Amino acid sequence: MRHVSCDVLVAGSGAAGLACAFTARDMGLNVIVVEKSDRIGGTTAWSGGEIWVPCNSQQAEAGIKDSRAEAIQYLEGRADLSRIATYVNQAAEALDYFVAKGAMQVEVMSDAPDYFDNRPGAHKGGRTLRMVPFDGRKLGPDFRRLRDPLAAGQIFGGLSVAREDIGHLQALGRSPRSMLYVLRLLLAHGMQRLGGLHRGARTTMGNAMVARFLAAVQAQRTPIWCNATLTEIKMQTGRVTGAIITTPEGPVEIAVTRGVVLATGGFSHDLRRQAQIYSHVAVGRSHVALPPNEVAGDGLTLALRVGGKVRGNVSQPAAWTAVSERRQGSKVWQVPHFGDKAKPGIIAVLPNGRRFANEASNYHDFCRVLIDSGASEAWLIADHRALRRYGLGRVGPFPAPLGSHLRCGYLVKGRSLEDLAQVTGIDAPTFAQTVERFNAMATRGLDEDFQRGGSASDRAAGDPEQQPNPNMAPLVQPPFYGIRIVPGNLSTFLGLDADENGAVLNVQGKAIPGLHALGADAEAVTGGSYPAAGITLGPAITFAWLAARAMAEDHTMQADVTYTSSAKTA
Repeated sequence: MRHVSCDVLVAGSGAAGLACAFTARDMGLNVIVVEKSDRIGGTTAWSGGEIWVPCNSQQAEAGIKDSRAEAIQYLEGRADLSRIATYVNQAAEALDYFVAKGAMQVEVMSDAPDYFDNRPGAHKGGRTLRMVPFDGRKLGPDFRRLRDPLAAGQIFGGLSVAREDIGHLQALGRSPRSMLYVLRLLLAHGMQRLGGLHRGARTTMGNAMVARFLAAVQAQRTPIWCNATLTEIKMQTGRVTGAIITTPEGPVEIAVTRGVVLATGGFSHDLRRQAQIYSHVAVGRSHVALPPNEVAGDGLTLALRVGGKVRGNVSQPAAWTAVSERRQGSKVWQVPHFGDKAKPGIIAVLPNGRRFANEASNYHDFCRVLIDSGASEAWLIADHRALRRYGLGRVGPFPAPLGSHLRCGYLVKGRSLEDLAQVTGIDAPTFAQTVERFNAMATRGLDEDFQRGGSASDRAAGDPEQQPNPNMAPLVQPPFYGIRIVPGNLSTFLGLDADENGAVLNVQGKAIPGLHALGADAEAVTGGSYPAAGITLGPAITFAWLAARAMAEDHTMQADVTYTSSAKTA
């Protein structure tokens, strides 16, 4: 067995892992990052890449007033109030640190309100920030090691789409300005592909977040081992002193002086835990797990073996979203549905033909209601006008063609509502009554059943040109279309009990020296709710920064451990 050493060993290369690795190295510690997959980025690379940071600098520069007291009040609930307070009080400073060091570049989203504007402390915008696109060519050979975005987030053979692109794509057939915007993207993308890149160099959203962190870690010459799985945590006299890593070349023992950091992404693909934790799985129903297959509970399993514990105080064990699956031959595109279901002229119904939720509500709560309904699937329904104006799932707005989606069965079509019900298996009489009732309410602009369009968050996801309710329009123009959706898991909220510095706590509530859990390996600071866009990645980078600082200040272990250059060759 080969033996190497470092100060900090980080398991996982998503936002939490790379943020911690960067900070620890910047503070003078020697760091090794190990990644179970052959690609860098974890679930973050497939995410929207937004972060929720109250009282951030850009918010203040935009003249948007906020207060930490209001942010803490907004997050209060089942979660640990001390960790909430730490997060809210430290997040802006952590973000400023990463931006100043060049590890992040963000833009404030003044039009992204908190999801529950009736809750005390809610804000109408500015707390959520998005990633600025990053040119992946700056990574050199490591661009191929960066995990590609979800196929659903790419168009035209590998062009990554950003949030700010969506409006232009939807207006492509109506706006010369949007047409020019998209043509510029396509021209740059075409030149990059002709230059030999396996996909477009433009990285966006979570992919851009990982790419920029990776560039920053590269500059520090911190080694990142891919295809390297953390399989054992070593302890002596009650403290973590190292780990065993399984690599294609054989096992490697790594001695550490400051700590092992678990940032392996949670347990989305752990089938045993799914059956134990999810009530719908226990009774034979299922869901789609969107994170990479390698996200299988490794961090939780290893921490429990050395005395860690799962806190378990969450209202929901996972973050949810509705997902459609486009199948063609052996390929399957998993398409998460976030804002499209909120557009006017689109509704969601169960197989019994009834609406079951506010389609404009946030994706987590919408999917939670779908799971609680007892149904295994639902259908997003659009009339011709809505589909061609906004698109739906993998189906793009006009002038994107529909033929391939119809031929593979991803998109189904009916000349009338009755025809569509027959194709989808939806109960036809109830479906007709549902649409008739919805159309009448849409005409008045008032959803008496689910209050669609009743919150600032709803309206922000709608179409401001549609009045009197930006989220509601009658479904009247045939043909009608449907896309089947099922519950999907974005990440997990249930995780290890950790303190304000990310240190894993044992059953007595005391920190296990030298062991930290970040991101989805730690229990969610929000206690299982989803109060705003960016509420998972915001805490991920904040507690990563805090954990690295805590390890840099930890001088309790003065072992004779020397960092070996052989670590860089693994």
